[in-house]
Amino acid sequence: MTIGMNLATALLLGLTLIFLTGCRDSLSREYGTSEGATAKKSPASISLFRGMCEANNHDTQLVRSFSPRAKERLQAIVWTPDQYGPHRAATIAWLDSWLSMGDRTLIYVGRDFSALSEYSRQSIDRLALQESPYPEIYAAMEEKSRFDSELDIMRARCRPKVAMSWCLFDYSESSVERVASLVGPWADGIDASQANIYVRGYPLAYEKQSYQAFRKELEDASIEGTAKTTKPVNNDAFEFVSGLWDTEMLQILKGLNAEDLPTMQSLLATSSDQTLIGEITRLQWGTSRVIVLANTSLISNISLTNPANRSVARRLVDELPKQNVGFLTGVMDPPIRTDDDMEQQKGFEMLTVWPLNVITLHAAFLGMLMLVSIFPIFGRAKQLPRKSTREFGQHIDAVGGLLFKSKDRFYAMATIADYFRIVRKEPTSPWANLETKLHQNPKSPFAAPPPPPERAPMRAP
Repeated sequence: MTIGMNLATALLLGLTLIFLTGCRDSLSREYGTSEGATAKKSPASISLFRGMCEANNHDTQLVRSFSPRAKERLQAIVWTPDQYGPHRAATIAWLDSWLSMGDRTLIYVGRDFSALSEYSRQSIDRLALQESPYPEIYAAMEEKSRFDSELDIMRARCRPKVAMSWCLFDYSESSVERVASLVGPWADGIDASQANIYVRGYPLAYEKQSYQAFRKELEDASIEGTAKTTKPVNNDAFEFVSGLWDTEMLQILKGLNAEDLPTMQSLLATSSDQTLIGEITRLQWGTSRVIVLANTSLISNISLTNPANRSVARRLVDELPKQNVGFLTGVMDPPIRTDDDMEQQKGFEMLTVWPLNVITLHAAFLGMLMLVSIFPIFGRAKQLPRKSTREFGQHIDAVGGLLFKSKDRFYAMATIADYFRIVRKEPTSPWANLETKLHQNPKSPFAAPPPPPERAPMRAP
C-alpha cells in the first residue's frame, strides 16, 4: 500500500507542472470526469483522484447507468454531478436500495466550486510573479470572471436548500471562503493554510424540526405550482424548472421517516463548523454509508497538485473498498435500467457496450491498416520508372512501327536491304538484294509495273 501511494504521489507531483504552467490551447473544461485524454487536461476533472485509487489497488470503472448488474457488482460509487440538484426521486430510490444491501460506500461531491476559476487565479499569480505583460494578466482575469459568473448562474437556479435522502445542502451563503483552519478527526496533520480548500455551500445534517419545516415549505410550494402549471416531468431529461425541482425534492423527503432520519458525523470541517466532509449513516442502510463532500476543491485535478489536498484525498481512498469502485458524473442523472446493460442494447448499439466496444475499436483500426496496405492511392505519391533508351531492341521496334505506318512493303524491304549494304557492309547477303529479287519475281505483288512502251518518233512528211 505504501509503495502504491508513493507512486501515486510521484505521479501527481509530476503532473503539477501541467496545471501550473499549463497550455491554454489544450485546456479542457470537462467537469468531474475521470477517464480519457480530455479528463487529464481538465482542472475540474478527478482523473488524478481515480489514479490514486488505482495506485492503491482499487478496481475502478465508469458508471453509465443504474442496472441490476451494477447494483450487484459495485461496492462503491464516486458521484460528481455537474449540477446543484436536486436529483430525480427515482435515482435517489435506486441508491437507497443499493445502500440497503450493506457494505456499500457512496461518495457524493457537491457542485459549488469552479476549478477553472481556481486555475485562472493561479495563472494570474504566476503571470504577476513573472512580470508578464498586462494583456496576458488581463486575459486571465477575464477568464476567472467568466468562470465565476457561469457558476453563479447555475447556483441562482436552485433553492437556498437542496434535499437529498442523506442530507441537505445549504446554498444560502453568498461569498466563497478559503478555509484557513480545519477541525475534525481528519484534520490532524493537515495544514489548512497550505491547502487550496474553498467553501460556500456545505452539507447539513437532517434534524426533525428542520426536516418537517422544509417539507411543509415544499408542500405549500407544490400546491401553488400545481395551480400555475400542469407540465409533466420528463423522465428521460429532467428539466431545470423550479416547480419540478420542488416536486422531486418533496418525493425524496416523503421517502424519509421523521423518526429515523440519517445521522451525519463531521470528519472535516471549518473552524465555523461548516462541514467539508461528512459521514452519513442510516438504520435501514446497515453497514453502508454515504461520505459527502462540500465540493470538488478537495479532490479535483487542480486541487490535488497541492500536497495538503492530497493528504485529504488519501483519507478518502483508504475509506473505499478494494474492488469495483464506480465513477459517475454528468449533468443529468444516469438512466435506470430494469435489465442488464447488455440486454438493453439493440442491433449496432451493442457495439458500444463492454466488451464489444473494445473489440470494435481494435477491429476498426485493423480495417484501416488493411485499406492503407491494399489501395495504392493512400500514402505518398511515387514516380514510375522511366523507360531506358539505350536498348537497341527498342530502336528496332520504333523503326518497325514507322515502316508499318508507311503501308509500303517494298519500301520496307528496300530499307532492310539498305541497312545490310550500308551499315552491316554485307552486299552479298540475301537481305541486301531483297528488293531486286522481289522485282525479278513476276508473281510478286510488289513488283514495279512495267514501263510504258516507247513511241516511235514521228517522221516529217
